[in-house]
Amino acid sequence: MLDKTHNKLKLIYWSCVIIMLLAFVLDVLYTSKYTVPIENTGLERWGIIITLGGIFASLKLLHPRLKEMDKTNDETAIKKYFIKYLIRLSALLSISVFNLVCLNTTAIENFRYLAFISIFALFLCIPNKTSIENEITD
Repeated sequence: MLDKTHNKLKLIYWSCVIIMLLAFVLDVLYTSKYTVPIENTGLERWGIIITLGGIFASLKLLHPRLKEMDKTNDETAIKKYFIKYLIRLSALLSISVFNLVCLNTTAIENFRYLAFISIFALFLCIPNKTSIENEITD
């Protein structure tokens, strides 16, 4: 069950990373050629706040930790870990999508950097089999 869950998490993770990298490259190519930059300092400011705060919240606060009552059965513990990991990954993906949409609509250079940072933050939560085992057995 643990190997199957780990393989599912790796498949979901790498497919999300590949899709986000492709979307980033295509969005950068599109905005550099077809979109005229629009000055919008308010959106830029909120984009920075949302990106940095969201990355911190996703990596620190949404780290998949299980409570003692969740660890009674290995199967339920693995399911709860799987769900918590997907919530963390979807939070990071939503931040990346937000930055890509803002980049596409405004073509402001800072959203390109913020999108790159948010996609790079995905590499900080690669599913690891030993961390899953440690979380379930502790």
